[in-house]
Amino acid sequence: PCWGLSQNLQRRIGPGRAKMLSFSARPIGSELAYQWGLLDELVTQDSNESCLDRAIAIADTIGSQNITMVKRYKKVLVEGGKMELSKGLQYERQLGLPHYLEVLQDGQTFEGAKEFISDEKRPRLKSKL
Repeated sequence: PCWGLSQNLQRRIGPGRAKMLSFSARPIGSELAYQWGLLDELVTQDSNESCLDRAIAIADTIGSQNITMVKRYKKVLVEGGKMELSKGLQYERQLGLPHYLEVLQDGQTFEGAKEFISDEKRPRLKSKL
């Protein structure tokens, strides 16, 4: 206790798993951590890239995005994530509407979004579902 693990862990993996890990102090492997959602990606020893290479690739992808959009998403994810779902959705709409009005007035951003959406050659991420 004291640094947020008791609250953050149960929100991430559920109260049952959080209690099991906290009470037992049992370490878990990377595969299980990935399955439970504690890791966003898993780079295995069999992979052709190192963890550092993968981290740099992710940073490059984020860095190539519109910085204003990334900042806005970060704000709504961080702040909205602290709220109940209904309040978070309301907060997203509150921040989103001015953004979309701005995008409609900014021809460059709007055209860039249309180009991105219609680009058949852009990489498509595979769903984990």
